[in-house]
Amino acid sequence: MAVRICVVACALFLGMCILTNGGPSDTTHAFCKIVWLFGFPCDKVSMAILTQIKAMGSYKLGPVTSALIQANHTSAIGQIETVNFTMISTASGQGCHVDGSSVSAFWFSLFDNGTNYCNLHNVIQGSGLTKAPGFTEFTNEWLCLGVGVAACK
Repeated sequence: MAVRICVVACALFLGMCILTNGGPSDTTHAFCKIVWLFGFPCDKVSMAILTQIKAMGSYKLGPVTSALIQANHTSAIGQIETVNFTMISTASGQGCHVDGSSVSAFWFSLFDNGTNYCNLHNVIQGSGLTKAPGFTEFTNEWLCLGVGVAACK
């Protein structure tokens, strides 16, 4: 029975990894992966995310393209996380699929109490995208360590 549960759990984890960029995460660091769906074009989503990151003092913007926004987040205690938002237009071009990820730089931050989730959530919420037509968020504790205990400010 325990072997069957382990096999099912591994299959679910692998499936979610494949859905969010094709491979498992580096599990020696705290991380979070989230998939969002929005009911309007990616250029508008990208602009909202970019504007919000620029407005938040704890983020340092990295490379930006039409499909990818990269930044580093520095927490109040000086911990650094790498944050990425990847935009993919839906087939009709009327919607946007966004893959978000946040990974802590230090190996000892494996249990971050939702910090990486909040890095992503705060940008999306602050940008107003949580109220956008078609907004849907997909994540779980397997993809986003600490999401269940996150207390985002």
